Amino acid sequence: MDSGNHSHVTPSQSSEKGWVSDELLNIFVVFFLVAAAGPICFFGTIFNAINAIVFFKQGFQDTVNITLFFLAISDLGTLVNIFGMSICYNPWFVQADLPIHYHDLSYLTTGWLSLCFARISSWITAFVTFERCLCIALPLKVKTIITPRNTVIVILGIYVTMIVSVAPVYYAIGLGPKYFPQLNATKIGLVYISNGVSIENVSLSINAFSQLFSFFATITCTIILVHNLLLKSKWRQSSSSAVQQKSFSKRDAKVVKMIVFISSVFIACYLPSAVNFIATVIFDEYGVLGRYQNMFVLTWVIFLCLVATNSTVNIFVYYNMSSKFREILNDMLNIKRTET
Repeated sequence: MDSGNHSHVTPSQSSEKGWVSDELLNIFVVFFLVAAAGPICFFGTIFNAINAIVFFKQGFQDTVNITLFFLAISDLGTLVNIFGMSICYNPWFVQADLPIHYHDLSYLTTGWLSLCFARISSWITAFVTFERCLCIALPLKVKTIITPRNTVIVILGIYVTMIVSVAPVYYAIGLGPKYFPQLNATKIGLVYISNGVSIENVSLSINAFSQLFSFFATITCTIILVHNLLLKSKWRQSSSSAVQQKSFSKRDAKVVKMIVFISSVFIACYLPSAVNFIATVIFDEYGVLGRYQNMFVLTWVIFLCLVATNSTVNIFVYYNMSSKFREILNDMLNIKRTET
């Protein structure tokens, strides 16, 4: 669960914060969310725009191209919104005497939208690993199951489902005049309808469990993928197959290795978030309103930085592991590559 969903709760709302003081928390927020995540998101936005263009140029006859194109779009959405969040938490923005409260503005706009796009990316990553599992486990049937049309339907279904899961929040919460006791001022802030908190909690729960489910689904599919790849590789090496069969095996293995790299980066970057959610379920005091709320917010800030990293680095995986991607990108950038 992303603590960013509760970013409108300010540190002054609790007298005891546990291990991390307010001053230390503010330093970490500026470091991870502004100094680190800001530049990562800036370059990541450019990289994912390039990814989307390259996969568009490759065409949508291949289901992997379709999936990775839509992954680039969702990663782009994630990065743009985390970048917006880093602007809202920039000390210059925070200290400016603006009529709108930065916590509340960030929470309702960039906070929920970055969560929505991050969930979409999570499910697309789970889907592409599952698709590759089928390609190895059912090589003769997979083309009738995972067609380009079915792939588009599934991915659009992921987009629609995740958007619908966060849409009630924008019905339950709006921006309007609100008094902030700690500032002794009235600013534009979050305004809830009568049952808005309950609606918000439902959306939070759906998205938290969605995150866990897609995370563990990706882990499971990646393990199966690697296991099946090793088995197929051993069988092909031991058999006296034709050159054409070996060539197919090599092409197939390259795609699988690329997907394994993508899913491995995803697992590494989303692991702290999964652990964070499990910790909030086990320990009552570890949460946005508990004794260790500052530690909770700190882990959220680090998680956002990792999410931004996950959404940024795929271009390097594609460039190094896909000759077609590299060829198109080199052509776009007028890079002449000397073949050895």
